Amino acid sequence: MFLGHLQQKTLAMPAVISSALDYLRLTDFSQLEAGRYPIDGENVFALVQDPMTQSWEAGLPEFHARYIDIQCLLEGEEGIGYSPANTGLINITDQLAERDIAFVAQQDNESRLLLTPGMFAIFLPGELHRPCRAPNAPMRIKKVVIKISANLIK
Repeated sequence: MFLGHLQQKTLAMPAVISSALDYLRLTDFSQLEAGRYPIDGENVFALVQDPMTQSWEAGLPEFHARYIDIQCLLEGEEGIGYSPANTGLINITDQLAERDIAFVAQQDNESRLLLTPGMFAIFLPGELHRPCRAPNAPMRIKKVVIKISANLIK
């Protein structure tokens, strides 16, 4: 997991991640509706989202097997829970084959991240994350999730 801000230059990253961060820096998302936007077919695409945040008590941690997530907050305030990958966990909901997502039980030692506009978090395959948490009161946020095929980095 990596945490940063779009205004800061990031350390040396794989080229595809650096390109995705540049895409986030250079794209005007203010006029884009929620939806899926192709960048490089199924290899790299953007999901513009406008969900309501929920309490920390709600929701389950998720992970992906085939895609890296770059979650970037555009508007509002978002908490994200994070736990390292743990292959010993039992999936409560397993949609890895269909949608590349699985959910597990809440984790006792979850770290809490706070994102403000311009901040991003990068989650590698297997890393648990619980996005869209309300740090204070629930609110509508706008964010972009860039999905990058992990095969582009191997």
